[in-house]
Amino acid sequence: MAMLAPLPARVPPPPTEHHAAPSLGHSARAAGALTAAAAAAVVSRRPETVRSQVLLRAAGSDFAIIRFRIPGVDDLTMLPRVVTAFCVALFIYNKVSAYGDPDSFRQVSETLAVVLSLLTWSIPWVTGRLEEAVRRQVDAKPSSRKPGSIQTLAIKQELPSELQLDISWLSSSLLRLTNADGLAIWHEGSTICSRGIVKRLKGFAAGSEFVLQGLDAAWTPDAAPVDGYCATRRGLGAFPENLLPGKVLPDDTESAIVKPLPGGGHLVLWSARPRAFDKEADRLWVANAAAKLGGLLHGPKSTVPDTVLEECFEDTLPLLAAEEDAEASRDPFARFDLQIRVAPTIVGVLGLGVLIFNRQALVFSEASRMGVDPAQTRADLCAGVLAITLVLQGLVWVSETPKSPDVEDTTEWDDARNVLWVDPQLAEGACQELVWSWSAFSKATRACSMALFWRDKCVMQGGLFQPGMDPVQRDFCKEVISMGKGRYLAQLNNYPAKEEFLDFLPKKTQGLLLTPLRPARNAPAAGLLVLGLNAMRGFGKVDQAWAAALAEKLAVTLDSSD
Repeated sequence: MAMLAPLPARVPPPPTEHHAAPSLGHSARAAGALTAAAAAAVVSRRPETVRSQVLLRAAGSDFAIIRFRIPGVDDLTMLPRVVTAFCVALFIYNKVSAYGDPDSFRQVSETLAVVLSLLTWSIPWVTGRLEEAVRRQVDAKPSSRKPGSIQTLAIKQELPSELQLDISWLSSSLLRLTNADGLAIWHEGSTICSRGIVKRLKGFAAGSEFVLQGLDAAWTPDAAPVDGYCATRRGLGAFPENLLPGKVLPDDTESAIVKPLPGGGHLVLWSARPRAFDKEADRLWVANAAAKLGGLLHGPKSTVPDTVLEECFEDTLPLLAAEEDAEASRDPFARFDLQIRVAPTIVGVLGLGVLIFNRQALVFSEASRMGVDPAQTRADLCAGVLAITLVLQGLVWVSETPKSPDVEDTTEWDDARNVLWVDPQLAEGACQELVWSWSAFSKATRACSMALFWRDKCVMQGGLFQPGMDPVQRDFCKEVISMGKGRYLAQLNNYPAKEEFLDFLPKKTQGLLLTPLRPARNAPAAGLLVLGLNAMRGFGKVDQAWAAALAEKLAVTLDSSD
């Protein structure tokens, strides 16, 4: 929106020798034309700030154009509520100004208007829930705001220093790249790590050792492995007894997840955000972290029994029960996405049908002989506007239905063979780190190939590669390393640089992610992580963030092993 406000006029500069001063009438017309043009330009252009001021000079007068945004109106997200508010105001006026008791025809229109107004008012909320269900969003800021909570970072000091560093990196990555507010790691009868937000108990402020001691006193889970999660607060009580550290969970905790550590132990995360761990991809990254912790604590050959399967502790709740063809999400807005998007159009069309039938019955009834009551017309107008709003909103939702990426069936690729090779000259710890990284990418993302270059040499291959062809670091890879910024080729076929990779990657590779390896934050890149994808746009922002985190960890590991 824009407003024009005249400012005090300034004395115009004297005319030059070669130009005559314009007449007063011409100046007024010019000022009016410029003002109108500027106002039209400001209204048609979307403002970038909440409020800004633009000065317009015309024939000795200055005009201030004040631009401001109305949240929810400029982007039309709150437009259904604006329409609903207008119809409700008209409905109230109609009830106040009408005389006598309403007849059956007006009662039908008014009842329909009330029902449709409730549905139309809920449209912005439903829109937000649909976007939440479709998009995989992660907020690095903690969701918990409950008073009486405390931020903790406690790692058992008796552990080896290298293990403490690995636990610190894993816990930091989990809190940054999932929606978790806090986590705890239980191993061999005691808590070895607590990080994030917990409820403040007596002695917690004294130091990390007292935090771990307090957790040991308040949390004694069973050693039997359990793999499960809940998406809403109602499922917290369905966890096995004492599996969650209930006494230290913040009071506003909404969701939690528990993953077993290979060899024994539990990794527990919690969040004040509903459906924080509802996406399967996020749970897979938590499982990868648990596998890494188990390997560090019990050795790389430790495993979780095959009988331990992931379960949702909300299967008994309505709309959340598992089905044979259940999707990766238990959120009803994700599982019934298409039905919800079509529903407003169906309801709106039905409302219009009822309205037309009611109006037609009124016209052919005896009540219309004296003319149609204006109150009846206003009630029909309210119901009609709301019904049309629902129809249009349903069409908008259907047009915005997300399309899942087309995933290639890698079993049909004739020019690819499965490879897992690590440079034998690397230290044993670095080899295990590289193997775990490929395992994590292959399980939690659509990566089908992984090559890692370190100091101009390929030190690792994992996944599908053309037989007999070794990865080579060419000009595009060197450019990414020299610039120190990653590149994401979402549709590889559209990039000329594909020729540098498709001589060792399968020809049907759909996308490519290149992430430089930096041994330190401000150090130049010394290597490159190359991930081939089996789907166009197969890597979201969260997966790219995980790739950057793992690249940072791999760079530190390889640099220390040189």
